[in-house]
Amino acid sequence: MSEPEIQPLALPGVVVVLSWFGRRDTVECVRSLLREPIPATVLVIDNGSYDGVLDEVSALWPQVATLQTGENLGYAGGMNRGIQWALDRGAEFVTVLNNDTIIPVGVIERTQQLAVDRMAVSPQVYYRDEPQKIWFGAAAMEPALQVPVHVPAKHLTEPQGGLRRSQLLAGCFITASAAVWREVGLFDERFFLNFEDSEWSVRARDRGVELVVDCTVSIQHAVSASFVGDAATLSSFYFIRNGLLFNRIMHGSWVSRIRFFRHRALIVVAASVRAGEWRRAIRQAIVVCWAIGCNAVRRYGVAPRALQRIVAGWNKSTK
Repeated sequence: MSEPEIQPLALPGVVVVLSWFGRRDTVECVRSLLREPIPATVLVIDNGSYDGVLDEVSALWPQVATLQTGENLGYAGGMNRGIQWALDRGAEFVTVLNNDTIIPVGVIERTQQLAVDRMAVSPQVYYRDEPQKIWFGAAAMEPALQVPVHVPAKHLTEPQGGLRRSQLLAGCFITASAAVWREVGLFDERFFLNFEDSEWSVRARDRGVELVVDCTVSIQHAVSASFVGDAATLSSFYFIRNGLLFNRIMHGSWVSRIRFFRHRALIVVAASVRAGEWRRAIRQAIVVCWAIGCNAVRRYGVAPRALQRIVAGWNKSTK
């Protein structure tokens, strides 16, 4: 049987909204996107959660495209399916967007206009629950640890012509032209979750793509809305393992890796010990050991099933 013909897009851009057990947030995100017409097709991807999000979106907005991955591919894999879907259909611009964001009118059009000039663009991002507090205004490398950090609001530079240059962008919102996505490539799926946006940013800068934060527009972000239950515990695994991977990709020294381990892993376990929460400390130590071991043997992608079962058992026992 021949493959179905891929139909070209009616609009020049695609906004990829990735959902994983985030039905309510996703619907609100799409609602904000479609408050006014935008120069883009909205594509909602369900990352294997089968929580009814695609049916609800299709019922509310028949013009929105939907895609079911069939399994949890992580942020990197899920977004990659959406980006490739857009490129295959001749999109001129692709925006990757977290489903727990609220997008004011005009943001998509504005970032697409800037992306024409070989830029990858993010709006300034505020906390959804604290709309006056900046979550992301720029990011940079922390030299001692060789990992990315958000620049604190008090240290953000004044924008020039409304734009602030940034060493790295946050994956909750990135707009770039199709040409840039093709040249830089998609997200590195070894990361699965965490640091894939920073690694992509480094590749983009190495190819002469300018990374900018457009301070004339802003969005609101719930921040880690999907990190509940098992996902909250496993997020520590991904953060530590992927931080070590990112450090290696950036040619960080052993000293910087030890510092990262001390400041980002041991400090959490030590805090639980000091608080007398021994069970929590032991569980955190187990997750840390899994993360270090997986990095040592180059075991990337989704967390090992054995660890997922262990974490699920922990969370079930505390309910």
